[in-house]
Amino acid sequence: MRLQQPVRIDTLLLATVTEVPAWHPEHDRFEAFPVHAFLIHHPGGAIVVDTGIGFDNSLIEEMYKPDSHRLVDALHANGVDERDVAMVVNSHLHFDHCGQNHTVNAPIVVQQSELAAATAPHYTVPEWAVVPAHRALLLDGDAEIADGVRVIHTPGHTPGHQSVMIECGDARVLIAAQCIFRGSAWGNEVERARVETANLHSHEWAAAAQTSLERLRSMRPTSVLFSHDAPLAALAW
Repeated sequence: MRLQQPVRIDTLLLATVTEVPAWHPEHDRFEAFPVHAFLIHHPGGAIVVDTGIGFDNSLIEEMYKPDSHRLVDALHANGVDERDVAMVVNSHLHFDHCGQNHTVNAPIVVQQSELAAATAPHYTVPEWAVVPAHRALLLDGDAEIADGVRVIHTPGHTPGHQSVMIECGDARVLIAAQCIFRGSAWGNEVERARVETANLHSHEWAAAAQTSLERLRSMRPTSVLFSHDAPLAALAW
């Protein structure tokens, strides 16, 4: 059900990744990139999409040298107490999207397929990706999680990646998360009907990733927010 009034959505800069290891697919053309989370000021309670990078992990700090910020501080700066967060949505469980899940005590919305994928070795930081059973809201595909807020299963970057669409007033705001890596490439990827291979879970997921992009495009969002790039607004499809 579409919300009749506009809803404030804040982009939270929770880290800047300043380096990637030599094996990373973006190493040869690496540029420092942001790690965003998103705060939806929903009338039913604040919804946080992703929680950034955690702290005190020497391997992550050595490989990626993140300049990280605390989710709680970002929430406070935007007028929300962490105790008032109604829900956390993890777009996926890579280390830079779930690292501060433990700092709020709200239900966590995640795809069952993502939770299963996160058990694979070297997929994530296991202790950051833990979803306690009493907090887990497990999905198997698309679902409306609050009035005007819908989770869309968009596999490709990971098996259980999910995006979030917020329909409020005349706006259709899409949190695409990391369905694609660079927002500046959004139009080109759609026009070419080809995804960037560096953003795939593996080459076997190329078809699923393309389908995910086409689904999101067909929904005709008025603006798109990305985990690792600046937003796109006033889209003309």
